[in-house]
Amino acid sequence: MSLRVFVNRSLRMEKINFFGFDMDYTLVQYKSPDLEILAFDLAVQRLIDIGYPEEIRKFKYDPIFPVRGLWFDYSYGNLLKVDGFGNILVGMHGFKFLKTSEIEEMYPNKYLQLSESRVFVLNTLFNLPETHLLAYLIDFFDTHPDYTP
Repeated sequence: MSLRVFVNRSLRMEKINFFGFDMDYTLVQYKSPDLEILAFDLAVQRLIDIGYPEEIRKFKYDPIFPVRGLWFDYSYGNLLKVDGFGNILVGMHGFKFLKTSEIEEMYPNKYLQLSESRVFVLNTLFNLPETHLLAYLIDFFDTHPDYTP
């Protein structure tokens, strides 16, 4: 005997303040890279609105650059490709690939413990524009000495 579940009540949307979505293509077919470009441009505009330099408006999303599954290290501002055990495979600072010696200097044994206070995991499709924007911002502030932390 199979059982079925039916939802028999309405949802009053006027009572909903926020609703989110999961970008895993389960319910919707997204227009990529259009969605990522829009998210990137809106994030740049928001940063400018809260005081970031107007110069960052020149940033343009490149759908070829970001990949899913990177870790962002808050301490050094690096994007890291890490295996399932925390071993660092590749690192970038802004748009510059880190040399093995640079990785070993910052991360003894080329290892980083996953910790919410140290690492932000960029593992969804929604994180693609964010990944690219982080690289742009790190590169921008590293190459503009007139801005100090």
